[in-house]
Amino acid sequence: MTLERIFGVADRKALVIGATPVGQATTALFNALGAEAELADIVPGEAAIADAVSAFVARHGRIDVMVYAVTRIGTYALPTMSLDQWDQLHDANLRGAFLAMRATIPAMRTQGGGAIVAVSTMGSVHPVLKGNGAYGASKAGLNGLVRAAALDHAEDGIRVNAVLPGAVPVGDPPADMERLGGPAMQPGRADAGHGERGGRRERNRLPRVPGRTLHHGAGADARRRISDRLMKGLQSST
Repeated sequence: MTLERIFGVADRKALVIGATPVGQATTALFNALGAEAELADIVPGEAAIADAVSAFVARHGRIDVMVYAVTRIGTYALPTMSLDQWDQLHDANLRGAFLAMRATIPAMRTQGGGAIVAVSTMGSVHPVLKGNGAYGASKAGLNGLVRAAALDHAEDGIRVNAVLPGAVPVGDPPADMERLGGPAMQPGRADAGHGERGGRRERNRLPRVPGRTLHHGAGADARRRISDRLMKGLQSST
């Protein structure tokens, strides 16, 4: 089976927002498989995103696929992180995705459907770098946005999904980023894009870090179940 048949994107009109290495590779792959794909290299602001989407629809008459590939990284110690550092990561990784979806969904609904894909990260569910609180939270928020949008617009024929890659190039880090270490920086992980080359790959021997999210249902006895789980969470962290 050919790649064209596997992906099924021939003649589809695809807009990729974000000129990251992933965005560039995605655009090139779409075009190689017969789609008409364009890469929007823009700062993800409200007007810029709305203009990019409307101009794309005006040129092509429709938008079958929208990929939000914008990614801003940055590791900062939580107690000293500035609000501006927090906001910059959320503006690029989460707010921009919301703006892109808001601009795209009306056109897709009118034409009877489409596909939206957001580039998230494994770090949103399994952090391996210290200081990734703002980055991980912004991408975890993106995951939540994707799930909500998928539910809201399934009946419109719009599929919304996220891709959670591991360590991949995303461009130069910000100048104020702090390198705080973490499992991803261990020797032997250089092939994944982190760490120093050399040294044998060994099993991670870091102390156990719970960081759990405790799920529960609803109902008349929900308060008791929540209290029980909170206690278990406290016990597991000691």
